[in-house]
Amino acid sequence: MKIAIVADKKSGDLSHCLGLRDVLQDYDPKKDIFYLHKNLISFPGFLERSLRLINEKFLLFILRLLNPSVVDYKFDFVICSGTRTAVPAYLLAKASKAKIIYIGSPKLRIIKKFDGVVSENSDVSKVYKVISSELPPTRLKPYENERQPTRQSLVLIGGDGNGYDYSEKDWYRLAFEFKNISSTFINSKRTPKFAWQNLKENSGSEHKHLDTENTDLELFTKNLDEHSHIFVTADSTTRISEIISRGYFINVIEMKGPIQYEMHHDFMQSLQKKGLLKIMRLDELHLSENKYHGNVKKFVVTERDALKSKLRKLL
Repeated sequence: MKIAIVADKKSGDLSHCLGLRDVLQDYDPKKDIFYLHKNLISFPGFLERSLRLINEKFLLFILRLLNPSVVDYKFDFVICSGTRTAVPAYLLAKASKAKIIYIGSPKLRIIKKFDGVVSENSDVSKVYKVISSELPPTRLKPYENERQPTRQSLVLIGGDGNGYDYSEKDWYRLAFEFKNISSTFINSKRTPKFAWQNLKENSGSEHKHLDTENTDLELFTKNLDEHSHIFVTADSTTRISEIISRGYFINVIEMKGPIQYEMHHDFMQSLQKKGLLKIMRLDELHLSENKYHGNVKKFVVTERDALKSKLRKLL
């Protein structure tokens, strides 16, 4: 079965697509990924919205003219995630006469024509063909064998987003609380430069810092496997999903309460109720759990098998 992915610049959306493809079958991770504005020409967001409101068929016709080689591709299955990818992915699927799946919460009416929507949201409208999953697929697979970790804490920090707005005081407090804890820190593209620099300048003797720009999937996975306790700031949806997908329990740090309640918080609360993570404040680090706490791996394997079964029925 030939599978294509239509991706944008968001690493989280691409991770979901790669994960779903991996659930179906082993695949070269770099093969058949079509990036918008690189492999597929797409309109700027405002122009696409305007043309879509006029006539979706007209929009697809124009996109086909801009992407004449799309008829040369032959796939059995197309996967996409992220609003901007929906229309180009549908064009690719129609040209290949392929089945098409969207991952996430659908926002465009054209997705009603898709063969399915993979979502952990149970209240998605019935006009969509929803394939439910309590955990979104990610690029990480469950670990094979449990092993003795060599370091203590892995701390993944994000930044403003998903209803959180951190102040300088919050970042300085995080550095202070981890001062005497043997830790490896990994930042994200959203991490403020001053916060990352402050962590380095006020590091303890047993601290290590990995810049996300230089941390590929292999190195990221290696660090997950080597550390006994895993901490993630509460804003990091993708990190949380990926670490659980690896089969590990997470300690989620809420440096301060969210200024705005979003779908992300429902997602975290549901994972906490299932025993997959623990949400805590910075003064509660002593209550953290080991990454092998609970039955996270069993939950992930069961979810992946159930999702694979549903997708196979569709195909």
